[in-house]
Amino acid sequence: MHFLRIFQSLRFRIVSVAALTGVFAAVATATLVLDVTQEEVQRLLLANDRQDRERTAALLASKLETLKLSLAAVARRARPALIQHGPAMTEFLLDQPALGALFDTVLAAKPDGAMLARIEHGVAGTELPNLADRDYFKEVMRSDQPVVSQPVISKVRKTPVVVVAVPILSANGQTQGMLAGTVGLHSTNLFTEPIGTRTDGVRDLVMTRNGTVLSHSDSSRLMGRAQDEPGFAEVFARWEGAGSPIDTQSTAELSQGELITMAGIPLSDWTVVRLTPRSVALAPLRAAQRTAWMAAMAAGLVAALGAGVVAWAAVRPISRLRDSATRMLAGDDASSVDWAQGAGEIGAMSRAFQLLMQQREQRRNETHDLMRQMQAVLDNADVGIALTRNGRFEMLSRQFCSIFQYDVGYAEGQPSRIMYPTDESYAALSQRAHPAFMQHGMFDGEVELMRRNGETFWAHMRGRDVVAGDRASGTIWVINDVTQAHDQRERLTWAASHDRLTGLANRASFEVLLEEATARAIEQPFCALFIDLDRFKQVNDSGGHAAGDALLRGIARELALHLRKSDTVARLGGDEFGVLLPQCPIPRARVIAHTLRAAVESYRLEWEGAAYAVGASIGLVASNGTHASGADVMRAADAACYEAKRLGRNRVETA
Repeated sequence: MHFLRIFQSLRFRIVSVAALTGVFAAVATATLVLDVTQEEVQRLLLANDRQDRERTAALLASKLETLKLSLAAVARRARPALIQHGPAMTEFLLDQPALGALFDTVLAAKPDGAMLARIEHGVAGTELPNLADRDYFKEVMRSDQPVVSQPVISKVRKTPVVVVAVPILSANGQTQGMLAGTVGLHSTNLFTEPIGTRTDGVRDLVMTRNGTVLSHSDSSRLMGRAQDEPGFAEVFARWEGAGSPIDTQSTAELSQGELITMAGIPLSDWTVVRLTPRSVALAPLRAAQRTAWMAAMAAGLVAALGAGVVAWAAVRPISRLRDSATRMLAGDDASSVDWAQGAGEIGAMSRAFQLLMQQREQRRNETHDLMRQMQAVLDNADVGIALTRNGRFEMLSRQFCSIFQYDVGYAEGQPSRIMYPTDESYAALSQRAHPAFMQHGMFDGEVELMRRNGETFWAHMRGRDVVAGDRASGTIWVINDVTQAHDQRERLTWAASHDRLTGLANRASFEVLLEEATARAIEQPFCALFIDLDRFKQVNDSGGHAAGDALLRGIARELALHLRKSDTVARLGGDEFGVLLPQCPIPRARVIAHTLRAAVESYRLEWEGAAYAVGASIGLVASNGTHASGADVMRAADAACYEAKRLGRNRVETA
């Protein structure tokens, strides 16, 4: 009878209804959310896979472009005489270690296909087969552009390779030979990094326009047919029927139990393909569903328990709630309460809580008025002002929001980290500000910050604790945008040390560096070059000063391209340049000088239908403490340059 009374009691019924409501609400919510989000999650998974293929294709395109540019750069430096002399070409290629790092084999051939030289892993090869029958060779001879071959079997190594070839052009633009590099399909130089081996059934491959497999997670599939890949036949047939487009915008679809994503590699006839088993591709969705159901069950149990506890508390004797509420508000015993204005326990509880709410509303209004007054003060300030506490924004002025392009209310409650471009810059300010607050009670300095649209700018920041010495009470920051003044200082600093036409160091800054190097030349010997362009006046006379300026800019770029990072090249004035080679022995300095001379000689300026070229007379001087000043070094280099001009120009002479 006791248990029956419990089951029939209002308390039990209310608790039971509350608990069941919590369970059903959690389950219904989980079901609705899963139904609504399943399609969106699947779409996001497909989009993510497409983006991954596009990134892989872009990476492979970047590698392929690097191979082409590296070969083309070397081909431009190949002198015409090398095409007629195999040993000289071999020595030239051996002196290009960068090509050896990029290609398995580097080779050069004459216009008739006869191979001049072959370098394999830094060693000159003796087998020099004729390449006249190779399609890539024929295409290079017809074109002045780099060529990437179809996969072929190497005549020497008998392994599948891809050949990247560029023409060797004469001074008048005629093709006089070919420079090529081979990359084995088993090599790590092109495919291994983006196309890796997987253990979850995912297969990555790269195929040509005709369906030949260049790279595959399974190396035994190299040179095979892509249409033979399990699950790929239907998609391949449609792709081939559409003309085998090399579309750099990736596609993704589910076919034959596989998620297939494809993306064309820019500037090539290759396509990256990934085949992911449907079960693997949709595993995150299945896992999310399982997690959601488990979360729903847990939430249902928690909701049932919480609802039960709340309902149990709600149906406790009303008199106890009334007495507790009255004592909390009046601070007196329940016997002193006057029940004349209400009837029953519910009326008393209602009046008690109404009084509590009135008091709380009054305090809230007072606080709101005070905050509104403070905000008005902030908004009328002509500088950006922010109050932060514990690393988050609490109050912001209108000018602050304008500076950072924040909508009103956007940043309140947000971490103050959002002002900074990177985590490193945020940490750097903390390292600067903390000692300043400890020593002076404030921070004052310039900091690079970031607007909401990602634009960075320079700001002058002043910060002070609301309560001196108590960081927990909050910090007031005052911010001004000083980008224009900061940039002006930067421009003035740069302009003071650089040549405006070429962007190189100017004479004044070069003389300072030369003087410093001369002062320590005993411990750190160095070499210096003085370069005077030959026939430059003819360019100005025939093409005008605009052509002359363009030629000077081009020569400046060529000089900088062939120097070490530690070297300094400067325009000393007119058509004269200076080069400082720190800790450079004379033999190496001669090599650099001849390289610069050749680079200047080979440079051509195309200007209004005419081509202009100049030479370079170079004076070289070495200093190990024998010169008293930088001016002495310059005089010695100038004298050597004069001697180079006297002996016929376009040569290097050593002081």
